Amino acid sequence: MKRFFQNTAKVSFASLIATISVSALFLCLITFASYEASAFQLFGKIVIAVSLPFLILNPLFGFIYSFLIKGKRKIVYILLHFICIATISVVSLIVFMFRYFVPFGP
Repeated sequence: MKRFFQNTAKVSFASLIATISVSALFLCLITFASYEASAFQLFGKIVIAVSLPFLILNPLFGFIYSFLIKGKRKIVYILLHFICIATISVVSLIVFMFRYFVPFGP
């Protein structure tokens, strides 16, 4: 584990892959929000409660860690993490607004 955290490119890449996979799960879960089964809604609430803090903190840590990368890939990792942070923020805001504040939302 100590060797893993010393290689900043691997840590940043793992953070990026984890962020993309959890956000894909999150978006798939949003598309199935119209089902009426109570077990599915409970599963959705649990996944959202666990994935949103992860999707906020993980890209931030990867973004900070990508500043420590040496070489030409530094700017690519910084941009990819920034894009992930911006996308997740916008999607979370839209989901939250439609779920709780907009009366005509899904």
